[in-house]
Amino acid sequence: MCSYCVDMNQCKSGARLSLSLAALAFLGCKAPSPGEGAAASATSFKASAAPPVTAVTASASASAAPSAPTCKEGSVLVPKGTYTRSDRGPTVKPAAVTIEAFCMDKTEVTTEAYAACVVSGKCTGADKGGFCNRDSSRTDHPINCVNWHQAKAYCEAREQRLPTEDEWEYGARGTDGRSFPWGSAKPTNQLCWSRKGVATCAVGSFPAGSSPFGLQDMAGNVLEWTSTEWAAKSQIYINRGGHWELDDEWSIRSTYRTKNSASINYYNIGFRCAGSL
Repeated sequence: MCSYCVDMNQCKSGARLSLSLAALAFLGCKAPSPGEGAAASATSFKASAAPPVTAVTASASASAAPSAPTCKEGSVLVPKGTYTRSDRGPTVKPAAVTIEAFCMDKTEVTTEAYAACVVSGKCTGADKGGFCNRDSSRTDHPINCVNWHQAKAYCEAREQRLPTEDEWEYGARGTDGRSFPWGSAKPTNQLCWSRKGVATCAVGSFPAGSSPFGLQDMAGNVLEWTSTEWAAKSQIYINRGGHWELDDEWSIRSTYRTKNSASINYYNIGFRCAGSL
């Protein structure tokens, strides 16, 4: 490789210049022409003067930002909040309870959705006959006549779970302690109720009765299973929400609760699923 003094001004003596030229001749290199060294020096400077610039793209910035929590299709996000738990008897008195954010189905699970789970082999068939919605034209009505174990299995098949009693009550009442999901107004046409001898209603038919978080049918239509036991290891679980046959105001309040054995599959009990974030 040939090298030489690229700037004649940097060759501080004639002897040094002569030595440089002699060395070039020995190596068979051509001596630099006037101005060539300066041009090479300038080119070298230009090439190294500007350091590389790293561009920050919008996609890189976006990927660094944390993603917002999402819920499954058909579910809504219920934000973290504190509500006043209702009086639940001698062992559970009213108290401020903070609920972490979670997802909850907007409506009760429909007959059609449950039937699809049965076809997949992940669920067992609901009971039928009478007011049971299985094998009826009421495909958009809530599935009923399923016991607690069947409800739990359906939610798990969707990678969800049954809501706790506190999650259910918070989802229905919000943080202001309202009497009904829609507020304090007396029940009239905000829900599916007072239908003795008729049947359930299609889910989501009463948007005026929605809770503060947009959950529908939290009063009337069918009672709903929760994951909360009445007493430890009792295999008796809490139901919330009232149902379509009831016609008294008290039994469809958001504080109303009842209980049933896990093996019971009454025509007035259904469910909806929840999910943790």
